[in-house]
Amino acid sequence: MKVQDPKLIDEVFLSKKSAWLYYVARLNQNEIARKIGISKMRVHRLIAYAEKNGFVKTFVEGGFDQTFKLENALKDKYQLKICEVIPNEDQYSDPVEMLGAAGARFIMNQINENNISEFGIGTGSTINSIAKWLPKINQKIDFITLNGSLTSHNSIQTETGINQISYKTNGECYNVGIPLMLVSIEQKEIVENISFIKEIMEKAENTKVKILGVGGLFETSQIVRSNIFSATSIDKLKKAGALGEVAGNFFDKDGGLIKIRETKKISSANVDSFKKSTTVLIAGGSDKIPQLKSVLKSGLFKGLITDEETSKQL
Repeated sequence: MKVQDPKLIDEVFLSKKSAWLYYVARLNQNEIARKIGISKMRVHRLIAYAEKNGFVKTFVEGGFDQTFKLENALKDKYQLKICEVIPNEDQYSDPVEMLGAAGARFIMNQINENNISEFGIGTGSTINSIAKWLPKINQKIDFITLNGSLTSHNSIQTETGINQISYKTNGECYNVGIPLMLVSIEQKEIVENISFIKEIMEKAENTKVKILGVGGLFETSQIVRSNIFSATSIDKLKKAGALGEVAGNFFDKDGGLIKIRETKKISSANVDSFKKSTTVLIAGGSDKIPQLKSVLKSGLFKGLITDEETSKQL
């Protein structure tokens, strides 16, 4: 069955996964609903959909035994508590759409199962995709930025991922609206001590659940394309060994945090706050492998949502 529409692809994926969990893993529909982060009624419909479309034979089509093995292997290797691997419909396609759908389900699961009403949010294309997939939520759910914005030439950009996510709820969007990198250390200290910015950053660090993308300094990364970092800053970071980036924090190939003069100009979340919360990375794609390895080796993150092809290389 060949499908192209991302929403239909996600529906097929969820139906196969629900059926696999029901018939092979022997979970009941309540357990499946909690695991995937959807309602029991939808699980029932998805299993019926899988049966109707012939995914359930003498086995359940979808290869989830392989993805579960990959999830367990990643948990062991990087000491993760949460891991979800999304099968690739096409190993050469960009997985950002499916990762966005999985990220939206994770947020819904945290709201419904753990009563989470505040989320720390990073930046990146995957965060924008989550915003597209997240349904309307008639609850007060607040989203707080964990770092400065990837705004071009220091301009104010209102349609960021966190803004789009917040439109889906009755809660508040807390966005500091300052660039990811300031002109100088002195300017950063002045700006971050402005009372409302300081309050937002403290609020972000205290969130129990943080959703983060993974970036870096490769040519197509948002940090490079945004021109928020000068060529000189990028060069200095690379010479210091910077590879993976999460919420404005850079890590070397062994997971060590980069601490140089350039990083002191970056408006970023304190990494100590990552250890105190459920901090989940959502990223994938062949261009992210070195960056993902870099940040995962830090041991700071408790969760990972990625795609099957990426997981094999991790």
